[in-house]
Amino acid sequence: MKAVWDRVLSVPGPTAARLILDELRGEVRLTRAELIERTGLSRSSVSGAVGELLSSGLVAEHTVESGTRDRRPGRPVAGLSLTQAAGLVAAVEFGRSHMSVAVADLSLRVLTAHTAALDVAGGKDAALRAAEAQIRSALTKVPEPRAVVAVGMGLPAPILAADESVVSGSILPGWGGSRPAAELRDRLGLPVAIDNDANLGALAEVRLGACRGARDVLYLKVSSGIGAGLILDGRVHRGAHGIAGEIGHIPVGGVVGTGRACRCGGLRCLETLASTTAVLEALQPSFGLLAAARLVALAGTEPIVRRVLTDAGRAIGSVVGDLANTLNPAVIVLGGPLAEAAGPVLAGLRESLDRRAQPAAGDAVRLVPGALGERASVLGALISAADSATAVFDQGGRRAHDGT
Repeated sequence: MKAVWDRVLSVPGPTAARLILDELRGEVRLTRAELIERTGLSRSSVSGAVGELLSSGLVAEHTVESGTRDRRPGRPVAGLSLTQAAGLVAAVEFGRSHMSVAVADLSLRVLTAHTAALDVAGGKDAALRAAEAQIRSALTKVPEPRAVVAVGMGLPAPILAADESVVSGSILPGWGGSRPAAELRDRLGLPVAIDNDANLGALAEVRLGACRGARDVLYLKVSSGIGAGLILDGRVHRGAHGIAGEIGHIPVGGVVGTGRACRCGGLRCLETLASTTAVLEALQPSFGLLAAARLVALAGTEPIVRRVLTDAGRAIGSVVGDLANTLNPAVIVLGGPLAEAAGPVLAGLRESLDRRAQPAAGDAVRLVPGALGERASVLGALISAADSATAVFDQGGRRAHDGT
């Protein structure tokens, strides 16, 4: 496997082979004409790179239906896809009280996935031990074990770009200052790509979900906290230090809600008014303790639930309206548990957006619920791992492991 990757990917930068491999991830089959259109490469560059990838065994050629994908009806069309020889990627996504693990091939076909309750906020070391064990267990369940080339990790916390450390005071206070990607890398002997869960959710919805192909996207992860994943000109935007998108701690005024202090110490932070936790607390006097799934069910029948969700959407929109003026996204995607009750949330968000955003920015933006649900962040971690796989042998010449 090392020789194959060395031969195809040894030149740093966006080579034709790398661009083609990136396009083939998440696609069943693409024709040469489609690759030319998507990559912007010349016909000769695509032809040469495809020939190299075919000879390496990373890509296979198939006959696909003609007519709809070719301008010459009736003629067979050659479709290209990644082969099993391209290897596997694994991912672990941590929430505050759960852990999800998945394994996929480099075409992003998920081969096995598992989510379990886990007190992630209660201890980093125990969580990483559990992650290592679950990843190794998941790899034993893959029908045809292959080389693992990279692992992706997602956390509900901002990650500093300089050293991949977790920002203190986040939703995982016991993790502050730690470098969990480096620790998991040492445990598994594999490269680990880490990002925050909102960035990963945005990546997944753009590549595989509700806004596939969009280049300017604002993804809202509304859970126990609120974060935004930003896709600008087709790339994840993390800011100078890696903490862009931390909108949950922006103070919001003029919206009915709780006056309790935020975990950051501020008052009337957005997440104290519109997070899943805040919504459930607002409904507790009427319905008692609720789980998120029950909230979604009640949203279809209970006016008070719809009103509280609409108020949450208004609060979110009061922040997002300013972001729309600044960033001018084409699509705003609602992710997290509230996406399952998106109607009233998005209605409130649209109301605030129309009031605060400039018409040219607000009128054109689409508001959509996420298509990937609670899987978005772990799928994003798989994508992140697959994207990093092309650099595995450029950084130290490390050989891929079988992971078992």
